[in-house]
Amino acid sequence: MNKELNYNSDISTLNGVGPKIKNTLNSIGLNDLSDLIFYFPRKYNDYRSLKKISDLQDGEEVTIKGKILFSGLLKSRRKIYEVVINDGSRNFKITWFNPIYGYLKETFKLDYWVVISGKVSQTKSSKIFQLINPSPDKYFVSNNSDSLNNFASIYPIYSLTKGLTQNRLKKIIFEVINNIRLDDFNIFSDDLCKDYDLIKIDNALKLIHAPDNSLPIVNIDSKDSIYKSLPHKSIIFYEFLLLCLGLKLSEVKKTKKSYKQHSIKAKNSMYKKILNSLPFSLTGSQNKVLDEIINDMMLPKQMNRLLQGDVGSGKTILALLAMAISYDNGFQSCLIAPTEILADQHYLYLKNYIPNQELTLLKSSMKAKEKKTVLESIKNGKSRFIVGTHSLFQSSVNYKDLGLIVIDEQHRFGVEQRKLMMDKGESSDILIMTATPIPRTLSSILLTDYDISVIDKIEHRDRDVETSIIKKNQFSKLIDFIDDQLSQHRQAFFLCPLINKSSNEDFENLMDLESLQNILKSTNLGKYKYEILHGDLNTDEKDQIMTMFRSGELNFIISTTVIEVGVDIPNANIMTIFNPERFGLSQLHQLRGRIGRGKHKSYCFLINDGNINEISLHRIESFTKISDGFELAEKDLLLRGPGAFYGAGKEQSGNVWNLNFANIKRDIDILKEAKLCSDKIESYSIYKDDKQKILKNIELIWGKTINLTKIL
Repeated sequence: MNKELNYNSDISTLNGVGPKIKNTLNSIGLNDLSDLIFYFPRKYNDYRSLKKISDLQDGEEVTIKGKILFSGLLKSRRKIYEVVINDGSRNFKITWFNPIYGYLKETFKLDYWVVISGKVSQTKSSKIFQLINPSPDKYFVSNNSDSLNNFASIYPIYSLTKGLTQNRLKKIIFEVINNIRLDDFNIFSDDLCKDYDLIKIDNALKLIHAPDNSLPIVNIDSKDSIYKSLPHKSIIFYEFLLLCLGLKLSEVKKTKKSYKQHSIKAKNSMYKKILNSLPFSLTGSQNKVLDEIINDMMLPKQMNRLLQGDVGSGKTILALLAMAISYDNGFQSCLIAPTEILADQHYLYLKNYIPNQELTLLKSSMKAKEKKTVLESIKNGKSRFIVGTHSLFQSSVNYKDLGLIVIDEQHRFGVEQRKLMMDKGESSDILIMTATPIPRTLSSILLTDYDISVIDKIEHRDRDVETSIIKKNQFSKLIDFIDDQLSQHRQAFFLCPLINKSSNEDFENLMDLESLQNILKSTNLGKYKYEILHGDLNTDEKDQIMTMFRSGELNFIISTTVIEVGVDIPNANIMTIFNPERFGLSQLHQLRGRIGRGKHKSYCFLINDGNINEISLHRIESFTKISDGFELAEKDLLLRGPGAFYGAGKEQSGNVWNLNFANIKRDIDILKEAKLCSDKIESYSIYKDDKQKILKNIELIWGKTINLTKIL
């Protein structure tokens, strides 16, 4: 290998990597040598125990080695390819049904040698043992018996793509691992390794790709197995430490600007006018959060506050009061919602307190002439309170003096979308709101640059929503109960995961809107007035349905999760959810939050159609017992992972920032340790002796991505 190669070198600099294999590797994200180094096995096969064919027993997992005596298609009605090998003690058959003939003929040649692993079985005659349809990662073929000796080991298995084999990829990775300077990744000094029971990264990388045959095999699917493996634990710690240090560095690097200060006006104050006109008193928790927001806005720096509040906790009124303070200081403010339904609802709410000429709604479904008028009023400053959807950060929208940006249900926007909005204001204060509770565990670790406010108590809610699982044989009784509630002028939601029946076998048992409509029409509920609501309807249709439901003209609606956030119908007291196993606990909590907002006792029913597995049923049962959103978020983190809230890049993802091996769901304990380490990194000798090495590793692993993470 060329000695000038380093981890930034393109993969084409490797021996044997021509244009074709380069394109294949590029297709799975392998572009430079560092990508190969951090492309970890998805599992390991244990080929250490070679056994004589004559000593085999039916059903055991073994590895055998033999010379090919026969290789070819058998004459039969079915296409069968057979290979016969012998190790000097007995013959052994390898059989493929419906084979890829050309590949097998080219691979298994007469007089070649084979090492193969798997569960063996006896033929019907019991005269010979065989393996049926082994996958390519289970065998290795060579024209030289000696070259197979190294195969009798723990064998790493990598994710592949068309045109790439395990043996080819392993050879490429090993060429890099064995010939490149891995010391550049060693950011663990001896004192750090001792404190957290780790090994140096260069050693960890080698042992992950080429495991020590004297050690137990690592089961990638087992948390206990991974944590007992120092190489794997060290790589997980390495990734999390760089993440935490990168976030910390990004905070330190923030440019120091001079921001406009807000103040509470003594006279003619919109803020005081709204506060005094509220038909209720703010709760203790709401007042605490309001004080935190006001203190931020009065400081000569940008507010960057994340407001977490459970469904129905009163986040919107706090946002309105913050917008009023911005108004009193001569600035515009905007409130961004993820859906037009929620934007409409916010607009109608603010309309109760804000003069019509100063309040504007902007959404993509508006007619061109109407939109032009709104855009002009935003540009010239006549519109001081602006409500809208993603339309608010389009290039055509120009603000006169934007002082406050409020983003509601922020996890529903992509990172780049949120950045576009923040670029609209010159040093605007930022208030981000979410009713999707962020697990406290992750908030304390990953959101260190946010000031976090939590409305942790809903003091006006007298009772929790009664939540229960309804089995198929109880459905008729449920219909009778809902009929009784509707007859008392209550309202209900019926929710299912699909708009139309799916032909995909994975979804064939899921309820769809049309099927649910037909079921309900055949019951006592058929006499009531209802509509069907889903995301494929145009805006006018959705608006009309919600207006009818809000006014009480509709008794119930049949809907998809389009009603997940922001729908506020105090008279609705029943939520019936079909296929609840298809949703995360936090999403179920959002849906349940659409009811329980009025004076009537409310009920959430989860329909068990008999297709829920034991694990999902356990998760749903826990949902019926927990009403606190933050407790549910913690449980969802353990059961399902961090989910969409923590995504980065153009799309949301459960796997934060393209972690190579670390997994937040599985490795939360190591993440906590890495965060502690990052907080005291200055005390370790690596920081004192070679701070630049840490910075280079942060740049290598995260690059520019780390800048985007600040817009969570």
